[in-house]
Amino acid sequence: MEIICPFEAEWKFHKADLMHLKDCKTGFLKGKCFYSPNIPGLQYCLQIYPNDDGLTLVYLHVNGSNERKIKAEFSISVEAADFFVDFYYIYETITGRGTCFGETPDFFDAKNKFFVNGEITIKVKGTFKAPRPLIPEISTPISFQWKIKESDLKEIINDESYKGRLCSMRINAFHNAKYYLQINPSKIRQGVNEAQTWLSLFVEMGGETKIEATVDLSIDSAQLYSRFKHVFEKSGGWGTCLCSTADLFDPSKGFIEDGYLTINANGILMKEKKQFITLNYKRSLAPKSFNGDKDFSIVVDGKEVLVHKKLLIDSSHVLAGMFESGMKEAVEGKMVIVDFPFKIVECAIKLLYGDRGTCKLVLEDLLLLYKFSDKYRIQFMMDLVEYHLIKHISPTNVVQLTQFSSPDSFNIKKLHQSCIKFLIKCFKEEIPINASESLNKDLVFNIFTNGFHPTITNKL
Repeated sequence: MEIICPFEAEWKFHKADLMHLKDCKTGFLKGKCFYSPNIPGLQYCLQIYPNDDGLTLVYLHVNGSNERKIKAEFSISVEAADFFVDFYYIYETITGRGTCFGETPDFFDAKNKFFVNGEITIKVKGTFKAPRPLIPEISTPISFQWKIKESDLKEIINDESYKGRLCSMRINAFHNAKYYLQINPSKIRQGVNEAQTWLSLFVEMGGETKIEATVDLSIDSAQLYSRFKHVFEKSGGWGTCLCSTADLFDPSKGFIEDGYLTINANGILMKEKKQFITLNYKRSLAPKSFNGDKDFSIVVDGKEVLVHKKLLIDSSHVLAGMFESGMKEAVEGKMVIVDFPFKIVECAIKLLYGDRGTCKLVLEDLLLLYKFSDKYRIQFMMDLVEYHLIKHISPTNVVQLTQFSSPDSFNIKKLHQSCIKFLIKCFKEEIPINASESLNKDLVFNIFTNGFHPTITNKL
């Protein structure tokens, strides 16, 4: 009952930027945030500390929690330095787990080869596992860039009430719910003497009772990256202090370039909702002659499903081979399945018998059903699941389905092509998609180049 998410990412840091921090025992750099395509709200990033009590440390940060413990098996490597370390860790809070590159002087020493052409490339590869939520969640991705004129920021700072603020465009989330960013460049907080610049995500609930947000905000020109997780139970905002207002307008800090402050917002909004996909198969593989006693037992998690042996033979050449070989299962008339939950096996048997409207599944169930069908080569079921997956491609799941159907995975050709077409559509129409940074680089290039091609249809 876990969701499994393989992942692979890399982060690059400039040596010059790290050198600026080598004498600062609390200084660190954050890398870009990534999101899991199939574990909603799972966010991870890399942080590097050039000088933590004389050592250079690197951590993989993950937003685990007591409610959702994230099991992670991963490696951290720097190929140029022939550095490789494996980890197993359970993230129960928003925290980091990592390793030491050595003493700070050794890290910067050219002979240790951590840097190539003035930068270090750190790769992380592994697998996340998370418990499946008891109540299914639906989500909407956040991904946009907000450009603010320097002149507009300076104008609202002159507001003597210190309440001057600017808001981005409101964007639809769920039904009537909306979200937007708000910046207040002259906020005075209790105990702080100088004005600070605060950036917040605001959510208008629109009738919703609970919306969970996982967000990262970045200003690339200033190398500033901030991330947070918050549960909204009423309309309002949640955010972070970017910097002092003096630093915001200081050219040496890099916040404003060419007269604009450019903020990148990424993340996901989620809410609980029972949303199922119903499989309908109008034709039964079982003829009327199968109405007699069922003569084969399939056992899953201690539960039993009875089925006609002949039906299994007719529907799957893999199972037919098992019976013909005289294996233990064929002799005993019983088969134990340990790699699929009972719900999936029961649904597969119902589909073989043509039971209509009885299989109500969430997306993860549907993917498991395809894996079951693929393992036993039940072709009509593979086709049926593929058809329903294509129908339910969305900005939230398209990256997950692209990876699932790729030639390196299950090689589901129609589904994979449908995902690519959908991605091109999103690219052309500037529709945000969840976990877009997880897409294969060659595929992204293909989508980018195809995005410039017009579609021409002949008309009689």
